[in-house]
Formats: sequence, structure tokens, C-alpha cells
Amino acid sequence: MINIAHIHPMLVHFPLALLPVALATQMLALYKGQWLFERHCLSTMGIVLIVIAAIMAIVAVIFGDVALDQAIASGVSLSKLENHEELGKLSGVLLFVLAVAEVWIYRQTNSNKDVNWIFWFAGFVVLLLLLGTAWFGGQLVYEQGVNVAPQVVH
Repeated sequence: MINIAHIHPMLVHFPLALLPVALATQMLALYKGQWLFERHCLSTMGIVLIVIAAIMAIVAVIFGDVALDQAIASGVSLSKLENHEELGKLSGVLLFVLAVAEVWIYRQTNSNKDVNWIFWFAGFVVLLLLLGTAWFGGQLVYEQGVNVAPQVVH
């Protein structure tokens, strides 16, 4: 049977893969002179990918709490986990807010085209935050063996 704490690292790869593809898709749409919130293939695909990435990020945060509890129970101090936990929750929430905002603007009939680059840049900032979160998570797993190697309680 799979350890439930191992589901978290499986899920985090979805937003880490989908958000850069969504931003690249949106950049291509902008390059082609399209508006991010028009009913075009690239624009729609970019928003759909951001929505899926946001949903998966929230699910990853939920399973991250399970993994956190298991790590603490196995003897890992909370102080080692805090940076990753806080960044993970922040990036998940911000990605979800970005997705909701993009869908809301997409559904408007007469939206302002000046928000193209603001939303693209906001997505890029969330991506940087996600990458920072992933770096801290990698440190926990690959350098400290959290939820992978048996922990020694000190």
C-alpha cells in the first residue's frame, strides 16, 4: 500500500509543469497579437492550464499537510519544514486566486485589454514562488530524507 505522505510529491509536479506551459502559451498568444482573454485557442488553452494547475496545487497543499503531520510524527522538527509549508500554502492560494481572476475576466464581455501583461507577469511571479517552494521541498527530501529515510529522534 502506498504511503499517503508520498502522494504530495506526486501531485506537486502538476502545477510545476502546467504553469510554465500555460505562461508559454499565453506568451505565444500575446506574440501573435491576441488578447489573453479572447475566445482564441491559445488564450483559452492558457487559462484552462492555469485552472488545472491551481486545482492541483490546492490538492497538493492538502496532501502536504498530511505529509507534514507524518514528518513531525517521525521526528522531524517543524522548524525544518516551515519554509516549505508556508511557501507552499502561499503559492497554492495565489495560483488559485490568479486562476479565478483569469476565468472571471475571460467571462466578461467587455474587459480591458490593458491587463494582458499584468496577468502574465502575475503568473510569472507565482511561478517563481512555486519554484522556490519546490527548491525547499527538494532540500527536505534529498538532503534530509524527510518522509523517505527513517528519522532519528534527537
